[in-house]
Amino acid sequence: MHFRKHSENHRNISVNLFIVGFVSTSVQLLLMREIMNLTGGYELITGVFLGSWLTASAAGSVLAGRSRFSNLRTISLLFSLSPLLSLLLLVTLTRIMTGPGETPDFLKSLVITFIMLMPFCLASGYIFIKLLSAARTRDDFVPGKSFSIETTGGILAGIILSVLTSGLLNTGQILVVILVSAAAWAVLSYFPAGSLSDYLIKSLFAVIAAAALMAGPGTVLRQLMMPGIRVSVTKDTPYGNITKGLYGGEVSMYYNQRLLSYSEDAVEREENIHYALLPAKNPQKILLVSGNLASSLEELAKYSPEKVIYVENDPGLIEMTQVNTDAYSFSIGIEMRDAFRYIRETGEKFDVAIVLLPPPSTLALNRYYTSEFFAQIRDRLNPGGIFMCSPGSYDFYLNRESVLLYSSVFNSMREIFRYVRPVAGHKLHFISSDSAFPVSFSRMTEEKQISNIYVGPDFLYDDLIELKSDELLSVLDANVRQNRSASPIACFYYQSYNLSRYPHAKALAIAVSAAIFALSLLTIRRKNILMYFTASSLAGFEIIILLILQITIGNMYQFTGTVIASLMTGLAAGSGIRRIAAGPFPARTLSMVLIIYYILFALCVRPLLTVTGTAGIILIMAAVFPPSFITGHLFRILTIHDSEGSLSSSVYSADLAGSAVGFILVSAIMVPVFGIVTTIIFLSGLILTGIIFGGNKIK
Repeated sequence: MHFRKHSENHRNISVNLFIVGFVSTSVQLLLMREIMNLTGGYELITGVFLGSWLTASAAGSVLAGRSRFSNLRTISLLFSLSPLLSLLLLVTLTRIMTGPGETPDFLKSLVITFIMLMPFCLASGYIFIKLLSAARTRDDFVPGKSFSIETTGGILAGIILSVLTSGLLNTGQILVVILVSAAAWAVLSYFPAGSLSDYLIKSLFAVIAAAALMAGPGTVLRQLMMPGIRVSVTKDTPYGNITKGLYGGEVSMYYNQRLLSYSEDAVEREENIHYALLPAKNPQKILLVSGNLASSLEELAKYSPEKVIYVENDPGLIEMTQVNTDAYSFSIGIEMRDAFRYIRETGEKFDVAIVLLPPPSTLALNRYYTSEFFAQIRDRLNPGGIFMCSPGSYDFYLNRESVLLYSSVFNSMREIFRYVRPVAGHKLHFISSDSAFPVSFSRMTEEKQISNIYVGPDFLYDDLIELKSDELLSVLDANVRQNRSASPIACFYYQSYNLSRYPHAKALAIAVSAAIFALSLLTIRRKNILMYFTASSLAGFEIIILLILQITIGNMYQFTGTVIASLMTGLAAGSGIRRIAAGPFPARTLSMVLIIYYILFALCVRPLLTVTGTAGIILIMAAVFPPSFITGHLFRILTIHDSEGSLSSSVYSADLAGSAVGFILVSAIMVPVFGIVTTIIFLSGLILTGIIFGGNKIK
């Protein structure tokens, strides 16, 4: 009888740990997706999200270590309801603090993110520590094994969400399933398994989930998030959210809640096309990267080209645009591929190449404004071909941050092309070629008999265009560092520029980052400093692996879940395994092995940036396993002698707080400013700092 009771406890605690890991990772990925859609997804906000998530979770674990409330049924029920509260806070705060299509500034993004995450993260950290304690006292689990089980749930969540978010279900549908399932799991703990009540509860929750899915929760969620728009269609893709609706009686399309196109977009669509095609001599083959294909084709047709190739990575965007290619006299090729990779691999040659991607606001977008990308574009152009991109908006007054941003991109382009001209319009356009070209757009529209609404003599004055172009050339700084794949400085300059647009935002960003670092470090016990800095390094290394995948294969998003799964597999294996070789290595020895690994990886980065093929991709993704395994085993070593649960709580909170700092430091500051190689060496330095200052008890 005693054995049967022990086995039942063992099964229940294990299942609870697994479910907590699964739900926590699922909610994290889905809420992060919504925050990235809302804020534009640049790295500082990514760091703020992960930092807030981990800091709040660490606070929950500390609270659990000091609290005597340990009723697992009640705690599980509160945990299952907390994602709903966080979602309601996200919707409410978004409606209060932003307008339709508005990107919140840094302060608003920080407030929305931190307040929204607080309920779920506190509950998540609290329940994990209480389950650790229960596993230790009831089933003689060491904390490392409990951490391994919880992480295994996270691994499965990462894999499943990678599949579901590939277009099978939208965020609203997945959230409904998770919320209902978590609530059912918590409620069922109050009823005996196999009883009539058990079956009735299961049936009730199944009906609730089915009804919610049929009601279209994605449309409801988007309507709540965008109150000024009458949403008609919404679709989540692996790359973001696409929403169509009516705003002010006009049909508009929004990509990640920002206006992408609208019915009367004559100014933008004409500038996007004619600024590049008017200077070109007889443009017959045209490459168009991203943008609204339907409105662009109307303008391209005025030049009677032979062939237009449109490259867009998001199939949902192509589907929502609904273009009838048979209605045009020229050939239209649609490539649903990453543009960076397509341009590198294609053998096609073009007379004009136009990139209509957003500015280098993220590490992912930054690569389209690097010297390497410009060199690949030039190789795809016929002699005298024209290339145009837009690194940002045009302001009548350029502050220091905008000068740094535009100078970095301009200098990178100027290294590749003989002639580069900045043209001020609705956006700032950089037009380049190896042959001289005019920017007298009004005169050229008359000569070529192009009938436009905006780009032409009715609205534009050629002398003024020339004057503005010369003024911009005089402002751009030739001494600013070029933007490169391994040193994405333009991304950092964009973040600085974005913050400079709001009073005191830059100082606030620095203050918040410093406060998170200082507060988290001050709350960590000296004996846990090694865990703190090791976790920081692993979090930063995860960002670097995702960036390398982005550079080499073109789309890190489809592999994000796989990378997270690989990392969590390493953590689970390292924390769950009892022995390495003849016995556990000392913590200092493991840390030195980790330092050596990071240094060796730094030496291999430049060759990895040129890797192609499936074998290379697998090698890059697998690179995150060894450091995560060592970090997971370090957690086991530091908690192996925990008898009361307080040690596990402090080590776990150090792990979470360290990861938070690592995400912010690496993604927002280190990689953009110092480059990938220097950043990896910096990660080794963090671990060495943990060894030096971690106290004499670390062995």
